[in-house]
Amino acid sequence: MPMVLWPLWNIICDLRRNWLFSRSISAASNCKNKYLFIQKSVYLSKQVGGEGNAMDGRNPSGWLEDRPLSRHQMVNILIVILLSVLDGYDVLAISFAMPALSTEWAIGKAAVGLLLASGLVGMAFGSFILAPLADLYGRRRLVIANLVTMIIGTGLSSACRTVEELAFCRVLTGLGIGGMVAVIIPLASELANRRRRTLVLAIVAMGFPIGGMLGGLASAILLRNHGWPAVFLAGAGVALIILPAVILFLSESLSYLAGSQPPDQRLVRVNALLQRFNCPPVADIPAPAPVRRGYALLFAPNQRQQVVQMSVVNLCLVMVAYYFSTWLPQMIADTGFSPVEASLVSSASNMAGIAGGVSLGIGARRLGLRPIAIVAMLGVALSVGALGLSPASPYALFGAAALCGYFVFASGAGIYAILGTVFVPEARATSSGFVIGVGRIGSAIAPAMAGWMFAAGLGRAEVSAVFSVIALSGTLVLILGRRLFQPTS
Repeated sequence: MPMVLWPLWNIICDLRRNWLFSRSISAASNCKNKYLFIQKSVYLSKQVGGEGNAMDGRNPSGWLEDRPLSRHQMVNILIVILLSVLDGYDVLAISFAMPALSTEWAIGKAAVGLLLASGLVGMAFGSFILAPLADLYGRRRLVIANLVTMIIGTGLSSACRTVEELAFCRVLTGLGIGGMVAVIIPLASELANRRRRTLVLAIVAMGFPIGGMLGGLASAILLRNHGWPAVFLAGAGVALIILPAVILFLSESLSYLAGSQPPDQRLVRVNALLQRFNCPPVADIPAPAPVRRGYALLFAPNQRQQVVQMSVVNLCLVMVAYYFSTWLPQMIADTGFSPVEASLVSSASNMAGIAGGVSLGIGARRLGLRPIAIVAMLGVALSVGALGLSPASPYALFGAAALCGYFVFASGAGIYAILGTVFVPEARATSSGFVIGVGRIGSAIAPAMAGWMFAAGLGRAEVSAVFSVIALSGTLVLILGRRLFQPTS
């Protein structure tokens, strides 16, 4: 077959699998007798996947652990990475647009801080309110709902004409982003196998700086030619392009399907998905034991300590990260550089962040996650302090921003890797959402807090020193939290 036809052939194959999946669900719904249903679902599994050794149905979380990643798993992981890239763009879109917007609207730093913080308030609500629904109703449904919310909020942002209107639209956009980030972490963890999980989670975390880097480069062009509304329109347009791929190809989590589906559909749904992952079918799935889900399991004794420690660590890192990412373009513009140059420096810091996240993923596999994560967090404290002390020259600011980006996003990749493994599957999205939500509260406070300190007359060095101490506090908790690095099946 000619190479140019391979993409079309792959799409046809995926559509065929979707049709077979729908057939199997229809067969399950029409089957009244439980014994006959089990026989029919096993028969359909063989029709879809061929003969093979049936796997043990007692441990859904272990079905993919020791098997190589299939093509369909890699497609799903790629979609999750694209969603993370989109999150990075949408979060920082207000930062890219702010230098031009603040000049056009003639607003002060207090209003700038309010606009920078408004989206983060929405992200906090999204993490707390929407993320637990993924443990109750499925990862895939929540991904689609969050993506639609992001499209609406980002599109409306381009049409705003007052600070209040833009603040409301940023809250709406943040609601979708907050729910999305908390869902894609457990989804990526459950799609990957044991060997690649840490690296996959690190790459998903790198979607944020990739989105920031591409956003900075695109914003430099869009601001020059079309003005600040184009920054938001571009984000909404990209999300609209991604939405059909999510609807057509993104699969549900095996752990969710095996533990929460109705008895007359559980076996067929699981076997149909196993076929798409190139795994042999299971002959039976015992009914799951009654277990609490969502917030009812959040502070259970087996994960209470991890939830508290991860919340503190993430709070410290996110406060520093959002001070750095939201105020960096404005701080650079304040030294005399143009908004376009400020966007380019911000883009360079995100490019360094990509290198930091990949370094953590590779280093954690060789040296272990714990020492690499601690070193990365300590690097955050030192580099943010260095940013505050850098002279107002392009080369010094460029180097300091790159160093901050490297360690901030390396630490973020470490937190993603921990969140994806440390919590029980029945509350993984809820726990991740809670931890991220606590961080979002800090991320909403940090830009506004920095704005108040700048407005009070403090300089870049003093404000950066405050956030350096915050990062040191998170490093200490990470050093003491040994249980954070013990995965939970």
